[in-house]
Amino acid sequence: MNDEDGSSCAASGAGDSNFDDHGLKRKKRGGNGNGNGSGRSSKNKYRGAAKKWEENQMRWKCEWDRERVELDRRLKEQLTGSDGSMMVNHSDVLEALSRALRKTEEAFLDVADKMVMENPELALMGSCVLVMLMKGEDVYVMNVGDSRAVLAQKAEPDYWLGKIRQDLERINEETMNDLESWDVDRSTLVPTLTSIQLTKDHSTNVDEEIQRIRKEHPDDPFALVNERVKGSLKVTRAFGAGFLKQPKWNNALLEMFRIDYVGSCPYISCLPYLKHHRLGPKDKFLILCSDGLYQYLSNEEAVAEVELFITLQPEGDPAQHLVEEVLFRAAKKAGLDFHQLLEIPQGDRRRYHDDVSIIVISLEGRIWRSWV
Repeated sequence: MNDEDGSSCAASGAGDSNFDDHGLKRKKRGGNGNGNGSGRSSKNKYRGAAKKWEENQMRWKCEWDRERVELDRRLKEQLTGSDGSMMVNHSDVLEALSRALRKTEEAFLDVADKMVMENPELALMGSCVLVMLMKGEDVYVMNVGDSRAVLAQKAEPDYWLGKIRQDLERINEETMNDLESWDVDRSTLVPTLTSIQLTKDHSTNVDEEIQRIRKEHPDDPFALVNERVKGSLKVTRAFGAGFLKQPKWNNALLEMFRIDYVGSCPYISCLPYLKHHRLGPKDKFLILCSDGLYQYLSNEEAVAEVELFITLQPEGDPAQHLVEEVLFRAAKKAGLDFHQLLEIPQGDRRRYHDDVSIIVISLEGRIWRSWV
């Protein structure tokens, strides 16, 4: 290593150096004068640089703290009503989410448009979208497609009187067999929570969506075929999937993948369902999931499974438990053992179950994520 003045920090001879406590070679005191002076100069220079860096860090932190305080003050001024209470326009928040989604899709399609000649499969690519924004006690949900946000809420005492037997039967055999080996009081395992779906499904299972598509395409009797949009998609709204939104995207596909596009009106849209929910003392947890979950479990079954699991295994992962429950049910439906299903390659397994993504959010501050 050389200083900026060109003097060397290397040892001048075998007798002029030893090793420090860290095993690094250094000069002996009283050794070569130039080397020793150069070492002190370098050390002082690095110490000065470190001090300057610390001073800059402190200055930047102070500036950021001042800006943050000022931003908070201005935000409170904008949100505080004449009576001094905090006022938030929830419609503005939901509109901001919707606008962000719209601009994101526009940017995606713009980039894809430049690449579609080399990669025509981009015209097919799309996705459902489920977004949840939580700020304090306010929950904002945006949904496109058939994913769901389900809220678990404490039910009124008389809600379960006629349903206890039904709900206990919903708990699968595997779970009940596991419970037999645990020392628990069965009477305490009766579900106490009900489910509230915060989103609306956009699929051909919803009559309102079917009627909308038929109304928008009166000249196309094949807008819906085999309970699918143009025989292709179950979802009636999605991010991307340009071949069902503009004729030019459909024409970019290989002929075997094209649909018979009639007119120019989109068959599907990216218009989201938006909802604001104010959390209350009865709200316990949220389940965000793709449709692969409720193909095998209803909303109430999913809530009951999570409630039961958290009760028996408070340190466990309820999202992973729901994924395993889907696999158990898929295997049983196909007449397979659980492990036999897992041995099937992922691509072939789509014949037995859809892809599954699950997030469970406890309103006490914990989040679990799992997928298969």
